[in-house]
Amino acid sequence: MKAYSLNINGIDYAFTEAGNGPLLLLAHGTFGGMRLLLPQLEHLSRKYRCVAFDWRGHGGSGYTPGGWTADDLVEDVAAIITALGEDRAAMAGVSQGGAIAMRVALKYPGKLRALVNMCGGPGGPSPEAVKGLYAFASTLAEEKNDILRRQAAVDFARGYFHAPGFIEAEPERFAEEIDVMLSHPRDSVGLLPCVAESYVDITPRLKAVACPTLILWGEKELRPDMGAELASMIPSAELKVIANAGHHINVDAPEQASLCIEDFLSRRMS
Repeated sequence: MKAYSLNINGIDYAFTEAGNGPLLLLAHGTFGGMRLLLPQLEHLSRKYRCVAFDWRGHGGSGYTPGGWTADDLVEDVAAIITALGEDRAAMAGVSQGGAIAMRVALKYPGKLRALVNMCGGPGGPSPEAVKGLYAFASTLAEEKNDILRRQAAVDFARGYFHAPGFIEAEPERFAEEIDVMLSHPRDSVGLLPCVAESYVDITPRLKAVACPTLILWGEKELRPDMGAELASMIPSAELKVIANAGHHINVDAPEQASLCIEDFLSRRMS
């Protein structure tokens, strides 16, 4: 496993890479980080060249001071594939990562060999939900009391990310996720909801997704029916629902998620 950085569209992106074979990009969600995808990277690097990265504003990656959009991240993914010396890649993304992957498939159909969307929706949150995201991001950026800052992260993750009982059953895994959430630079973390705010609903366009697609959904996701709805709209898409997993399916069920991705790619990646 090696860590490095590349300048992508003027932004220094942080990467972790392992394995050889066809390129597989692993993309995290808002307030997450590539550290949370290391179980998938370690498992899948037995067959693939797995590259995980921190999105703009997260972890070790740079950011645009004025903010950025989902469209900017689509362009970044296309440039990442080229910068890694490849013409095409498979992409597996959680939440924001899955949402951006679907948009890459639409704008650059020749770039994606296969797509795995883990709990990423086709549209954005409601205006009220976006306000909530900004309020939480502001707390992470501005709160001086580390105890209050950590408690805000715990409350947010408990409310949005996990199946009931996960936190009590997997305290070490949850603690690592909180550490990732608190590790983002204070000068950029307040901007992270700018992507959620920028989403344009792509539901009417999903029938144009041409690459093999797996919708990997958590049984306890807050939008439990959305996975099946997405799979019904994307031609030849497969749906796999993981029991007792929530929105952060890669954290709730890392082994099952890895096995599902491996099985899908082995059968469907062109």
